[in-house]
Amino acid sequence: MLRFMMGVFLFALVFVFLYSWGYIKQQKKNQELFDQLMEKSKEKVLREMKKGKPLSKKEIEKIIEGTKSSLFWSKNKMRVKNPKVFTDPLIQSMLSEGLVTAVLEKRTKKYKIKS
Repeated sequence: MLRFMMGVFLFALVFVFLYSWGYIKQQKKNQELFDQLMEKSKEKVLREMKKGKPLSKKEIEKIIEGTKSSLFWSKNKMRVKNPKVFTDPLIQSMLSEGLVTAVLEKRTKKYKIKS
């Protein structure tokens, strides 16, 4: 009898753990999608910058437009539909991480890889 009760208790404990973990993952899903989208966009911009020329904000918008992210365990997806809104946080993030620097070129602010 004691063995049966321990089995039920352990089953309930595992169930509560898995349910809680799934609930927390569901709550953080949008932030994970946004973070993944930000990383993919950074990779695209840096890949383009490695070609050697600084990029303006408009050029960065063209590069990241249509970038998608998805999580393997979810059917939800996130995509850059309006790059004008997404570009400012992307550039600020890249500047704060020290990945790029801002340069003024012909009265236009451009960004290049930090050397």
